[in-house]
Amino acid sequence: MTKGNRPRWTPTGVKDGIEEVHIRKWNYFIDYVQLHFPPGSSWVFRGHRKDVYKLESTIDRQVKDKARTKEIRSAQLERFKLAIRGKRGANPPTYTDDKEWWSIGQHFELLTPLLDWSNSPYTAAYFSFFKTGSDDTKKRVVVALSKERVLASGLQSEIEFFVPSSDENARVISQNGLFTYSESGKAIEELVRSKYSGSTEPIVRKIILPSEERESVLAGLELMNINHLTLFPDLHGASIYSNTKLYTEAK
Repeated sequence: MTKGNRPRWTPTGVKDGIEEVHIRKWNYFIDYVQLHFPPGSSWVFRGHRKDVYKLESTIDRQVKDKARTKEIRSAQLERFKLAIRGKRGANPPTYTDDKEWWSIGQHFELLTPLLDWSNSPYTAAYFSFFKTGSDDTKKRVVVALSKERVLASGLQSEIEFFVPSSDENARVISQNGLFTYSESGKAIEELVRSKYSGSTEPIVRKIILPSEERESVLAGLELMNINHLTLFPDLHGASIYSNTKLYTEAK
């Protein structure tokens, strides 16, 4: 945990099932992952560009009155189904599970009640660090969620894990991805704190790195073959990958 006299990472302790871990360097993040998330562990991961973001879906961020969650979701899904008629090729499959429809929309930036996760902490790190802008915070976050502890705790009625069966979302496969779905629309932090009030067992780990590590992170992930070309197996991914290379070469 330490290198010289300075710690490589600093846990803040677990409060109500949630732990924060501050890590100074990208290579220390790799050490932390290997120590705490061995192959076969039940943790899943997502990246946040800002440390203020909550674990809530894109549509739920828009719904201020949670009593209207079901109503607004239903209207959005019906609007989407109507809008994509004739746009899915010949003889497209139909689905009985609404989450399959939502997963198609997620692929094309529809506001949905699904939250993206990956089985790879390094894929999550890429999404945490790839984008940059004038509104960046000083910290980036890789969030880890324990599937095993969610399923063992009774939270599975509030946090559902979902892997789409549809072949219409190749990105899920490339990103080793899955989704969570919350019927209530509440943020995962809120659900965990409610269920695990007073618990010192981590269900959620928020791994925080400084934004200034961005170049080191992206260079390290490039060596792992984690980039837009591999995570987005389409023309969009190829274009973003090519642009990223140009920006680097033009510096």
